Amino acid sequence: MLIALWGIDVPLVALSWGVLIAALFGIPLLTFGPLLLLISMVWVYVLFTRVVRALAGEPVPYEDYYRGHAFLMLLVALCAFFASQWLLFFSVGKYLIAFFAVPFLVVLLTHVPILKKVPFARELGTGAAFVFSCAVPTYFYSYLYSPLHMFFNTHLWCLIVLFLLFMVERSRPTHGQEGRIASTWLPGGMIVFFVACFYMVLTTDNSSYEHHFYGTLCIATAFLHVMSKMRQRVNEAVWFSFCWGLMAVPALLGILLYAPETWLR
Repeated sequence: MLIALWGIDVPLVALSWGVLIAALFGIPLLTFGPLLLLISMVWVYVLFTRVVRALAGEPVPYEDYYRGHAFLMLLVALCAFFASQWLLFFSVGKYLIAFFAVPFLVVLLTHVPILKKVPFARELGTGAAFVFSCAVPTYFYSYLYSPLHMFFNTHLWCLIVLFLLFMVERSRPTHGQEGRIASTWLPGGMIVFFVACFYMVLTTDNSSYEHHFYGTLCIATAFLHVMSKMRQRVNEAVWFSFCWGLMAVPALLGILLYAPETWLR
């Protein structure tokens, strides 16, 4: 459970989906620099936001733990931040700042006072920031697209819908009106999303990356449905410990199934 409390599982999931996006987009070469930067940036954000939200009195799972370890967690987050900045400026390349500015901008938008009153706006913003962060290594190595192209990529928005469903499932209370509303539309949303992705699998060329991409989304949606059913059979501590880590499984399956041939030589 300490792995989940310290947010170590989230950057590992980001690494899995980052490698998968690169595989599906046909990127033949990945070095560890941008991937390590992805891990560090996501981990800093997770640690910092959880501690700050707990100190501000916002509802956070196990908020007493974060308040009791606030100084140590903020110190670790600060060290990880400085390490990521050294990696950015002296190893990987400052050009990555432009790409990481996209998820940073999305995160800022989630804190706009008007959007805080919109249902599931925080989950949408968090999911979008996570997906855009995972796509940074792919766009960095593509050499063809600017950071603004990330906003107009329909494949990334499909992946954002998947993580919106996951974020709502992860954060929804098991009791109360909000929990009942979420549990009412979530299964229907998963079914509609699965059917749409399955239709794209049937109508696209088997050799194209669209076919592989939507096939992976079908696997991930089915896996998310199983996770949702599992939540009803385990206590909240077990769910909190494993929910983020389990989201790496569909990405790993996608990498094994659809990795480009150049990766397997």
